[in-house]
Amino acid sequence: MTILAIVVGGGIGATLRYLLWHWLAPPTPPHFPWVTFGINMVGAFALGAVMTLLAAHLLPGPWGKPFLSTGLIGGFTTWSHFIVESDQLIGAGRSGRAIAYLVLSIVGGVIAAALGARLAESRVGRPAGRRA
Repeated sequence: MTILAIVVGGGIGATLRYLLWHWLAPPTPPHFPWVTFGINMVGAFALGAVMTLLAAHLLPGPWGKPFLSTGLIGGFTTWSHFIVESDQLIGAGRSGRAIAYLVLSIVGGVIAAALGARLAESRVGRPAGRRA
């Protein structure tokens, strides 16, 4: 059942990413890849919140974590597309834009995950074992 939860969640997440990307994204070079950036920030925020809720045992059953974290959010976000877009920017002579994208994505992802976790904590309290 765990594998099925991941497959279903991943299918939903990947489909949502595909639809958003095709509706909203211009070709990456020379543009900043805002759509992939936004998808990854939303995913990082959601994963921070989900992991906090899971730690507080507030999500359903044994398939909640694989469905939501590995499946849905893992399928929605995209490391590989982020890397390919960075390479495309470099190939198009936009190295500064590529570096900005890489740094903003990594730093922004950490901040987004932390904000998601803090929002969840504000609703349910801090899970046992988490430092302030």
